[in-house]
This record gives sequence, C-alpha cells and structure tokens, in this order.
Amino acid sequence: MDAIFEALAFNIWTFLFQTINVLVVLGGLYLILWKPLKKTLASRGEKIEGDLKEAASAREKAEELLASYQQQLNQAQQEAQNILQRANEMAEVTRSEIVAQAKEEAARALEQARLELEKEKRSAIAAIRSQTADLVVAAASKVLARTLTSEDQEHLLQEALAEVERL
Repeated sequence: MDAIFEALAFNIWTFLFQTINVLVVLGGLYLILWKPLKKTLASRGEKIEGDLKEAASAREKAEELLASYQQQLNQAQQEAQNILQRANEMAEVTRSEIVAQAKEEAARALEQARLELEKEKRSAIAAIRSQTADLVVAAASKVLARTLTSEDQEHLLQEALAEVERL
C-alpha cells in the first residue's frame, strides 16, 4: 500500500497537517460565524414568536372591538326602531287630535249654519206674518168701507191670495 501512497505522492504528515488546518479553520469559523449566526437565528425566532403572540393579541382585541361595535350597532338600530315607533305613535295621536278638532269645527260650523238658518226662518215667518197682518187690515178696511157681496168677497179673497203668493 506504500506503493500506492508513493504513487499518489501521499505524505501522512502533510495529510495530518492539512487535517489539523481544516479542523482549526472549521473551529474558527464555528466560533466566528456559527455562534453569532445561531444567536441571530434564535433572537429572530424569538422576535417572530413575540410578533405572532402580539398579532394574536391584536386579533383578539380586534374581535372584541368588532363585537363591541356590533353590539353598539344593534343597540343603535333598536333605538332607531324605538324612535320610529314613537314618532309613528305621536303622528297617529296628532292625526287623531287634528281629525277630532276638524270634526268639532265642522260640528260648530254646522250648528252655527243651522242657527243662522233658524234665525232667517223666524225672520221670514215674522215678515210673512207682518205682511199678512197688513193685508188682513187692508182687506178689512176695504170690507168696512163698503158692503160686500159674495162676488166682492171672492174678489178680495183672490187679491189676498195673489198678494201672499207674490210675497
């Protein structure tokens, strides 16, 4: 086997020296690069884990806020519904009051018109009675002024009736 090592120009001392050099370089790289890289990766992992926890906390807060806003929205909708209901009730009451007031005013106007008509009727009856009395007096004075025959009576009656119709 020595022949193979000599053909390859393999020197055990050179091999050991190169192996030690590689181990020293690897050890130096481990100390210089691997430990800081490991610390950086660990701190980065902790930061990511903290960010995930913070994100979960923020999500929980957002869900709580969403639930709170949803509850407030529901309350606002309920309040708006109550306000609309009260407004409708007030409108109905106001409408009823206006209708009742209009009926009262119509009844008063009707009563006033009826009283006015009754007054006019009494006035017209009084005027007819007065004119009838004047006609009776006129007819009586004519009767007294002369002696009446049945033709005169018929003629006076026709005149009185014509005068009443004319009035």
